[in-house]
Amino acid sequence: MSSEGSSSVPPKIGKYAIKRVLGRGSMGVVYLAKDPTIDRAVALKTIVLPQGIEEEKIREYRARFLREARAAGRLNHPSIVTIYEADDGSRKGIPFIAMEYVEGLPWNFKVRQGIKQDPDAVLPLIREIASALNYAHREGIIHRDIKPANIVQTPAGHVKLMDFGIAKVPTSELTQEGQFLGTPAYMSPEQVTGKPLDGRTDLFSLGTVLYELLTCKKPFPGDDVTIVGYRICKEEPKPLIGEVPDIAPEVNQIIGHLLAKKPEDRYETAGQLVEDIDAYMAGASLPHAGLFASPHEEEKSLSPVQEVKEKSERSEKKAASPPTPAAKGVEKKKNSWKSPVPITSLNVFLGLIGLFVLIAVAVGFIKMIRPQKPEPQREVVLSPPERRPVKLSSLAAAQLRKINTKGETVAFSQSVPEEVGGNSEKTSPRRWRPEKPKAKTPLPTSPEPLKPARHIQQTPAPASRPVPASVAYSFKTRILKGHFELLIDGKKVAAKTIHRRFSLRSRTYTGSFTVPPGTHSLTFKVTTKIQDVKKTKTEKVKFSSGEKRTLKLVMTKMNKRVRFEWGK
Repeated sequence: MSSEGSSSVPPKIGKYAIKRVLGRGSMGVVYLAKDPTIDRAVALKTIVLPQGIEEEKIREYRARFLREARAAGRLNHPSIVTIYEADDGSRKGIPFIAMEYVEGLPWNFKVRQGIKQDPDAVLPLIREIASALNYAHREGIIHRDIKPANIVQTPAGHVKLMDFGIAKVPTSELTQEGQFLGTPAYMSPEQVTGKPLDGRTDLFSLGTVLYELLTCKKPFPGDDVTIVGYRICKEEPKPLIGEVPDIAPEVNQIIGHLLAKKPEDRYETAGQLVEDIDAYMAGASLPHAGLFASPHEEEKSLSPVQEVKEKSERSEKKAASPPTPAAKGVEKKKNSWKSPVPITSLNVFLGLIGLFVLIAVAVGFIKMIRPQKPEPQREVVLSPPERRPVKLSSLAAAQLRKINTKGETVAFSQSVPEEVGGNSEKTSPRRWRPEKPKAKTPLPTSPEPLKPARHIQQTPAPASRPVPASVAYSFKTRILKGHFELLIDGKKVAAKTIHRRFSLRSRTYTGSFTVPPGTHSLTFKVTTKIQDVKKTKTEKVKFSSGEKRTLKLVMTKMNKRVRFEWGK
């Protein structure tokens, strides 16, 4: 199997006419070519094998190359570059793969610009890649070489994932530095250690790409393959909060979940990553990465019990190694002031509880032994005896009437006051004085003539004003982020901004507005931010004076159309 080592452009490879070079890599060259059969542009990638590989290894590679290329050729996803044809080079000596030609900017050029990308702009594109990986993993195909150079962003703003199904060159006989399975800076720990791979290795590589886009730095830098491999397996990347101070906690959780060292600590599938990105864009809590803390958060959030356990372990290690006699004297002087009980947050907490209990017991004991003051006696004030009038009988009243010589009748009171009391002395009878007769007012001899009533001019009652009609509306929807409004003759009468956490349940929004009697144009506008849906519904409606109606705003499934349902 020959290799293509010259820099000259061959006029033709297979049936494809070569136009120009699109790019060069460690594994080969990518050409822009033309398929003469159907007259279309294709990207032709040739595979360059280094010298020194045994013939048996070459045969194994040819078989695996064709097998994986055929499997990848069956992939049909909008975010995966389609493979048209593959040749193992057994006839012409140059193995190649013909694939869809995509015009756009590879992400390795975006990284070289040194501009930190906005998470809200990058995460939707990462979602497209995760969706493509989820589809490929379900088909049993692992990419194994996710890196910025294999991701192309089209002028329309979407991304395409390249190099699916290209078998990696066997490295058992390679000794040259830099010839490595995959790209070292974006490899997973299991790739570095040579363990079996599954779809989670692609998720780790995708996490390194996302970290580099947001910080313009590789998470595991190094000048040597050995240093890079050691950092991938043993060290954690620098916290994002130090590189991007205003990073959202949810983005930090997503990247921390992708870059977990153990595959079982990452997302189980790329579909879970898609769900977390959807939840973040909708402003909801993360259903998967939100359940785990990043390594940096775990170091900070140790419970008091864990602190005591760690300190006891450190003290046991110190006790296991006996100090020298000189060190013993220094240690006695140094620790003479220290308490025998280690001061930890748990001990402080327990000490405060004990202090509060002692204070409560002391207060209760003082109240118990303290003499109680006698309550002051209340003085009772007696009111003076009440005098009640004593009624006389009719016979006694008749005896008290006297007629004077002039014939005038003197009237006496028929009630005599009586002293009420147990030990009251007898008093002399009270002398009664006659009451003077009241003067009688003379009655008028002739009634005064009645005056004629004045004529009051009554003003006519004002004409009754028309009563506006009232409408109570309701809108039931599953929209997470959006806005809707109601307009009467182009004037806004009701509006609502929707912003809620991720949920599969619908929510109903209600309100009311008034409309003058008559025929009016009612318009309902609704927009969504996530699905990017804009719908408008307008209808001519006649309203009567004082009428009360209900309006149900219905948005069909898949947000295809809107209708009004009126009721009384």
